[in-house]
Amino acid sequence: MAKHRRGRSHPSVVVDLLPLSLGDVYLLTAESDGQLAVSGLTLVVDGEGFTVFAPDGTTAAVLTWSELTVLKTAGPTTAPGGEEAVLLEASSTLRTHRFAVPTGDVAGLETTIAAITGVRDTDPRRRARRRR
Repeated sequence: MAKHRRGRSHPSVVVDLLPLSLGDVYLLTAESDGQLAVSGLTLVVDGEGFTVFAPDGTTAAVLTWSELTVLKTAGPTTAPGGEEAVLLEASSTLRTHRFAVPTGDVAGLETTIAAITGVRDTDPRRRARRRR
């Protein structure tokens, strides 16, 4: 089951939310079970989908809305750099990527992502489980 609204070129959202650009993001590597991270990334969510930019500004990955099976927050965490952050999961049929997105407004970022995708967290234990 998709974790965003499918069948449209982009989700039905208030236009003012897009594009959403998130800087200084960490990719949590699967090989290290999230213990190692690639830093300095920028994530952009727009009408086309989800794009990851490398620290040098080049495009590292693009997932269109039709390719995304999941785009949702997975609770607050502490980023590898020590900042307060939100876990963001982006998945396709091939792989899932987890990002630590530093923010001073965890609830605000979670609300924004939920408004863009139409997916809200349904696990009330999530906050206690994810916080380190």
